[in-house]
Amino acid sequence: MNGHERNMFLEGHRPQSASKTFLSFVLLTVIGLVNTKFPCNDSCDKTIHKGVKLSKFMQRNTAELIKTYQANEGDFAKQFCKMQMMNVPASSLSGQTSADRMLNVYTRLMEFQHHIKRVLEQQTDLLPPQSPLLYNLDEILQRTAHFTYKVNCILQILQPNIPIPEPAAGPTGIPLPQNVFQQKVYGCVVLTRLNKFLSKIVGELRSLKGSMCIKKKGTVVMS
Repeated sequence: MNGHERNMFLEGHRPQSASKTFLSFVLLTVIGLVNTKFPCNDSCDKTIHKGVKLSKFMQRNTAELIKTYQANEGDFAKQFCKMQMMNVPASSLSGQTSADRMLNVYTRLMEFQHHIKRVLEQQTDLLPPQSPLLYNLDEILQRTAHFTYKVNCILQILQPNIPIPEPAAGPTGIPLPQNVFQQKVYGCVVLTRLNKFLSKIVGELRSLKGSMCIKKKGTVVMS
């Protein structure tokens, strides 16, 4: 079953009204069409505004997803999220300048996409197809891809004449085959770190919102 077919199947089994189902399907279809190769045509202010809104929305969304994940995994699930795993992307944000930090955001989000996809694959093997958790994981995977595209647009504004380096090919940190307990821990750690990372992105974008796009004499000056 490919990604599109899975979305359609999960939508059909999610308990919600017909209108909400249609709106969710439209949202996922639009997000699925987004490609980082598409040009970024929005103004500086609009790009940052959208980035702030999307990062805040995703932070809330992942917080709710963690609750759903923990409820699905049963007793002691909250403890799973606190365990240490070396192969999961860190939730820290690094860089000396705004451009450096946003490049770190871009690279880290791409890393998280690999791990969210792996969690979705693992849970697909463990859960019935109609499980809401599968739908939610697929949804956050697509939204992370969409947000990565928005960060790419911000980078193009911050450094318009510098090509954005793509992450070097190599190991993604995806774990080797795991038993069921390890999979439960891995999934919760991935989602928890993503949520913490998103909270840092929200703060970074808020600081950019007030300083990055300063209009002077019809031009945009980067601070």
